[in-house]
Amino acid sequence: MKHNLHDVLVLVPLSDEGKIVLKQAMYLQKFLPLRIFALHIIPPLPFYKRLFSSGKIKTLNQQAHQEFSDFVKKFYQGPVPSNFILKVEMGNLVHTLINQAKSGDFHFMMLKRSEHKSENSNHLGQTEIDKIIGHSFCPILSINKDSTPEQLSNILIPIDISESTNKKLLWASLFASETKAKILIVSALNINIDEQKSLAAKNAEKIKKMLEERGIDCEIEVLKVHNQVKHEVVLNYMTAKKPDMVIIRKHHIASYANNTIGDFAKEIIHGSEIPVFTVSQSQSDIENILP
Repeated sequence: MKHNLHDVLVLVPLSDEGKIVLKQAMYLQKFLPLRIFALHIIPPLPFYKRLFSSGKIKTLNQQAHQEFSDFVKKFYQGPVPSNFILKVEMGNLVHTLINQAKSGDFHFMMLKRSEHKSENSNHLGQTEIDKIIGHSFCPILSINKDSTPEQLSNILIPIDISESTNKKLLWASLFASETKAKILIVSALNINIDEQKSLAAKNAEKIKKMLEERGIDCEIEVLKVHNQVKHEVVLNYMTAKKPDMVIIRKHHIASYANNTIGDFAKEIIHGSEIPVFTVSQSQSDIENILP
């Protein structure tokens, strides 16, 4: 099946955590024309069994697809929508997701962190999600606790004066223009100068002007770090402001190597209770789909 720019891959465990992921996908489809590919992965057979048991593999796939279909139908309390496609694949959970994330076939991927990792359950621990994000060419929307609200109101973008913000702003513009959400730009400074005279503040004002020219409401906050580390200041700000989604970018060097995330981004992803949309600079531009 040929994929397009509005296709999203969603890993769905057959559990309460899978319902959280489905709820997030359903909410996003209300304001974006997304085609959801819901993926369930079953463990591979040993090599010698795969070699001589093609019939058994087919049966296992059929059984898994039926179980998956029943789970999704129960969630929707009826037929599955036509823009919601079920996929069942056999393979190693993390390796399969990394291959999908590196393929460039999907607009972005959606993953849920599990506090209760169990074998062969499609549940992912934080270390596994980090590995997938680190290797991914496409953005990853990671959910730690619960999905975003049905209506996005505030989208937080932490910025660093040393990094490019282009990709984050493109995605933020896409989400905000469709949901009428306000974008909250926050930068944490560990230097003892007037916030309003800092380079970060000047850069943030340029970003604000660009967003407002697109008709997007924007608010800027420059925070002094003092004796805290930057990610702690930003996480505390998130707790106080309670945004609905965070958009962050992998470190530019890490993104080039495709094997890690960058310390600041990783701490935000780990510490956030709200969904974090992590952008890779290696992903192709999305300017052509902006309104």
